Amino acid sequence: MARTPPASTHERLASSPFRALFQARIGIMALKQLTDEISLIPGLVNVYILQTDDGLAVLDTGFPGSTKKILAGVRALGRTPTDVRHIILTHCHPDHIGNAAALKRDTGAIVWAHPIDAPMIEAGTTMRPPMTPSPGLRNLLLGKLLAGRVSQVEPTKVDRLLEDGDSPPFAPDMTVIHVPGHCAGQIALFWRRHGGVLFTADACINRGGLKLAIGTEDPQLALASLAKLATFDFDKVLVMHGNPIMADGSEQFRRTEFDTFPKKREI
Repeated sequence: MARTPPASTHERLASSPFRALFQARIGIMALKQLTDEISLIPGLVNVYILQTDDGLAVLDTGFPGSTKKILAGVRALGRTPTDVRHIILTHCHPDHIGNAAALKRDTGAIVWAHPIDAPMIEAGTTMRPPMTPSPGLRNLLLGKLLAGRVSQVEPTKVDRLLEDGDSPPFAPDMTVIHVPGHCAGQIALFWRRHGGVLFTADACINRGGLKLAIGTEDPQLALASLAKLATFDFDKVLVMHGNPIMADGSEQFRRTEFDTFPKKREI
């Protein structure tokens, strides 16, 4: 009886829980058109391309080394790098600002961020240790694994600041929501289009359901920020880690019982 040959390393990785990481590693990118104005470059960290009143805006930039994938997404829309007019950074962590400097060079775009995190982005400093892992052994182990792995990235100048309640001029129907906890200068965005769209940053993720990110700087602020987001009415929940929720977003968000922090541990 013929034996089935063992799966190759690539095959094992491609079908494993690390599939998103594997795809990012070998450069697989599939642009997903979520609405006529919002496109998603999925991966270990999601990147969104928004068509605004003033050209394209890129929301977060992924880990270092993903600039070509982002620009490939821009070209897949039939646009050019110079059509990217704005880069919005939700917070200073390396998986969100890793390509900001390179993308700014290639596009000439204006970089936007919250004033608390702007100095760190301009210094290329990505973390404020220590962080408290969210509840669960998986979060504790992942936090230990990732701690300090990418503590510095290429610095980039923040051209404009976004504070709580602001509406950026390129999207006047968008509201900035300051959501500290996971990161002190983190912002979410609420766009009053398509029934309401909430870009959560890392206030929460959607892997096996909505939940807290791996770790936070301030657990109580993280939970308060989730309560703040729950006061908005939105149809779509677009997270930076995991799959977007494209319908009944407010209902799902409000039904979620986000884990609490029974005791303090530090990463």
